[in-house]
Amino acid sequence: MNQLLILSPDAQEYARLLEPYALEQLTIHTASHYTTLDLAQLKAINLVLGDPPWLVKLLAHLPELQWVQSTFAGVNALCAPQLPRHYQLTNVKAVFGPSMSEYVFGYILALERDLLRARMQQQQHQWQPFPYRSLVGLTLGIAGLGDIGQHLASTAQHFGMRVKGLKLQAAVVPQVDEVYTVAELSQFLQELDYLVITLPATTQTQHLFNATALAQLKTEAVLINVGRGACVDQVALTQCLKARQLRAAVLDVFAEEPLAADDPLWDLEQVYITPHQAAVSVPADIVKIFVRNYQRFQQGQPLDYLIDFTRGY
Repeated sequence: MNQLLILSPDAQEYARLLEPYALEQLTIHTASHYTTLDLAQLKAINLVLGDPPWLVKLLAHLPELQWVQSTFAGVNALCAPQLPRHYQLTNVKAVFGPSMSEYVFGYILALERDLLRARMQQQQHQWQPFPYRSLVGLTLGIAGLGDIGQHLASTAQHFGMRVKGLKLQAAVVPQVDEVYTVAELSQFLQELDYLVITLPATTQTQHLFNATALAQLKTEAVLINVGRGACVDQVALTQCLKARQLRAAVLDVFAEEPLAADDPLWDLEQVYITPHQAAVSVPADIVKIFVRNYQRFQQGQPLDYLIDFTRGY
């Protein structure tokens, strides 16, 4: 009998959604917070459906663990070299693309149509037409061409944008006009109107966008980070924005979260901050992934969305 621990603030919702599937050979245990668990009872757990930051604190107490289905797309917290790796780790894919596109293009359209100015003029009862740019012909650079990056590229195509992509490993991506590798970062950054970062946090992407890289962007460019905060040198970005070397930055992720209340980014007028919610995990979507993978697990088949601990994705 498999023993599943659901570790999430939404643990009861996950359990409710799993019930109709009546999965065989599965006993479900739930915990809405890791501090509520009796560590001695974890010895029998061999499966986990849970949030990576909490699971990190329990790995040493899970000797029988065979498989973890993350509720997040990002699993870098579980890939730290000092942590146990005696189990299979799978993440969430093919569900966040639409939400990420809504977030990214919501901001792109708001900036290009200058909606803040329109709102301000309305409040002041001003009828004053102002110029704006169409997205047609603008260049969008997407750093990270996984499921989310490819979805963004498809959306950009609908708007008539030119799309450049950065991929950790060389490959042809149909939705992207030009694909570059990390070794070609400088060429990738040239001519971008928007840089969208969707990369995971790995040793290869740590501070990939440092002062040198940011200097390659034109001063009219906008940086949007919906990947991981560690991919951007936050100090260098702050200095770049203060010096007006970028038009704006839209930031949903940060090196340390929550962002410190005294961080200078809060007060920069061309910075737009959201609390890591560009795309949130929806239990109903994740349960479908878990059920499909559980059936594969039972049949001894390779799991979908398996993570390479060394690469971090």
